[in-house]
Amino acid sequence: MIDCRISFPNPLTHLLHIELKFEVSNQPTLDLILPAWRPGRYELAPFVENIQKFSVTNSSGGLLGWEKTQPNIWTVDTNQSNEITVGYQYYANKMDAGNSVLDDRQIYINFINCIFYTEKHTAESINLTVDIPKDYLVSCSLTQTNLGQFNAADYFQLVDSPLLASPDLKILDYQVKGSQFSIAILGDCPYSDEKIIEDFKKFSECQIATMDGFPTKQYDFIIQSLDYTHYHGVEHQNSTILVLGPNDEANKASYYGKLMGVASHELFHTWNVTRIRPKEMSPYQFDSETMTKTGFVTEGFTTYYGDLFLKQSGVFSQAEYFKELNTLFSRHFENYGRHESTLIQSSQNLWVDGYKNLFPPKKVSIYVKGALCSLILDLTIRKHTNNESTLIDIVKALFQNHTYVQGGYTQEQVYAILVDFGGENIKPLLHTLYETTASLDTYLKEALSYVGCELTSRAHSNELTSKLGIKCLDHKITEIAPGSHTEEYLSVGDEILELNGKNFNEEEIILSDQVIFKIKRGSRILGIEVPITSSNYYGSYDISVLVGAGEQQLKNLSLWLGNNKK
Repeated sequence: MIDCRISFPNPLTHLLHIELKFEVSNQPTLDLILPAWRPGRYELAPFVENIQKFSVTNSSGGLLGWEKTQPNIWTVDTNQSNEITVGYQYYANKMDAGNSVLDDRQIYINFINCIFYTEKHTAESINLTVDIPKDYLVSCSLTQTNLGQFNAADYFQLVDSPLLASPDLKILDYQVKGSQFSIAILGDCPYSDEKIIEDFKKFSECQIATMDGFPTKQYDFIIQSLDYTHYHGVEHQNSTILVLGPNDEANKASYYGKLMGVASHELFHTWNVTRIRPKEMSPYQFDSETMTKTGFVTEGFTTYYGDLFLKQSGVFSQAEYFKELNTLFSRHFENYGRHESTLIQSSQNLWVDGYKNLFPPKKVSIYVKGALCSLILDLTIRKHTNNESTLIDIVKALFQNHTYVQGGYTQEQVYAILVDFGGENIKPLLHTLYETTASLDTYLKEALSYVGCELTSRAHSNELTSKLGIKCLDHKITEIAPGSHTEEYLSVGDEILELNGKNFNEEEIILSDQVIFKIKRGSRILGIEVPITSSNYYGSYDISVLVGAGEQQLKNLSLWLGNNKK
């Protein structure tokens, strides 16, 4: 057994004081590895920069030598010791769903940030002691024997079980089909406890009924509710961390939409990703990048179903669900990276460019395009099978045969299951959606016609963007539509000082046939005339039910959205 103790001599310093004890008999050296990334975020993470005052002692308290042999690996000279104690501090002061925060009112730890492992000890059980004050409430999916005393079966369970403790924590409970759910909230929430429980229970019941059961008897929603803008969620096997805001009355409606959206998304990850996993991540390898082609499954399937379950469960109305789809359409069709990289290429390149918006745009989102491709496949499978099969059957088959303990899945295996349910004629569609940069609008329109819906073109609301292909932030040009005529006149980084002789206000723009810019480019002040052409940039689509949709189309719509369940 590994012993781990975390204490907090002064929470105002944000420093976790950590001790780890390992048995290391007959080993001359031992590599202590700090994870280089965390599941749910497929990019390298700089956890190592928060390590301070690292030391190693033997069972007698004598100091042992060590050296950094990799950025995230400490190699210890054990000097034939039977047991070593690793001591260090971790600076915990970054608020999001994948990091850690310590202050005078909370202990919030994602253990993957700060707990070392060794290749030899990952399967050993861990006795965890956290110095939690007696007046604190605790939310953590690990077994707690006494306040602050936890047991983890192995390293993988420990780092998959975040902890939040605070005297201000509120914990709500509900049950679904024999599974116990808790909602732990730190911070104000602009909705009643009854409303939160009611809607969380609705989408939980819908997901569990659709998936024919739930893989765990206890599940925790751990929510950091903030008074400033934030939106983030991270999945874990038996819990999720949700961080969002602002939580004030003025933003009440948008807050609740975000809360429901991220909560439903992360709950579906209980099946997809925390258990159903790509072969490359079965099991996780935390020491370096783990590239996968199948982000269209991990996040594409999940984003699609996270929103759809909210409609099928009655949490969202049809109008609210269509609004979510319109948002996905905007995010996809306003992204010129869709012409540059396929969905599979973008999945692989997460490890190269992370989640940053780059210019020139070179990638698509595995979440956004992945969800739209999932919609197309779901409706296509429904059409080919007369609604006898859906995309959820593919998820169920993956859960039956391709969890991480079964070795995960490959792209080819996912394709084979899709063909099993959708038929041989779905093969070319899979190639087009995932392996080419072909535009999705034709495929979306065809798929949506099966459920009596249509797409209507929508111009960007900002004329500077729609007519000239320019996007700005704080008066600076951040993006120009690739291939637009404006590229001949302006550059990313130009600061717009005046527009047609008036101080530039990007919120109040009406353009005529000719636009005169006064810009700052480097140290130069320039006047530049840019013509208006008939081109339209950064357009998108809105979904609506087709006027005159047939009886069968409306029946298909009802089956898709679960209208018949209400």
